Amino acid sequence: MDARKFLYLFIVCSAQDFCDGCYWIQHGFRRVSGESLSLLSEMGGDITDSRVDVPFPKTLYTSIHKAQVDDKVRFVHASIDQIIKLFDENLDAVTWNRLKLEHFLIVLDRQSRELQKCVSSASKYEKRLNRYFKKLKKNILKQRKYDAHSWELIRKVVLRHLQRLDLIIAAMKTSVN
Repeated sequence: MDARKFLYLFIVCSAQDFCDGCYWIQHGFRRVSGESLSLLSEMGGDITDSRVDVPFPKTLYTSIHKAQVDDKVRFVHASIDQIIKLFDENLDAVTWNRLKLEHFLIVLDRQSRELQKCVSSASKYEKRLNRYFKKLKKNILKQRKYDAHSWELIRKVVLRHLQRLDLIIAAMKTSVN
């Protein structure tokens, strides 16, 4: 391949929202995401049907659906990192299957590492996301002294987050193909 063709290919690849560096988003994320969703559901039995109001950032998810692909990838990456931090707390009160919990965190870590390869600088959504997760930790876990019920509420809302993140990636795949 001569230098001009290589340069053209490089420019086209650089200008696209996805390239080889983000191949994993198109071909690996959904499978690994499905695994994390399954592990979260299985590690503690049925998800609680408690009617305790646990906040969920619906407007943030609505705005991210309208964002550029780069912002979406950064948002998914930042969300997964926040979920990992959330589960890096006092888990003494939970009776979840520890092996599945550990595997769940390993799978989330893999998602984070793979997404890190596809992101550049911080997103404007990260500040709001960080604030949301800090409030979640303070208002659900700390207020309830990290009891088993508070962790079940967290598991329920994390399931909802992971499902929405999966949908964001799925929508990105269809818009890119």
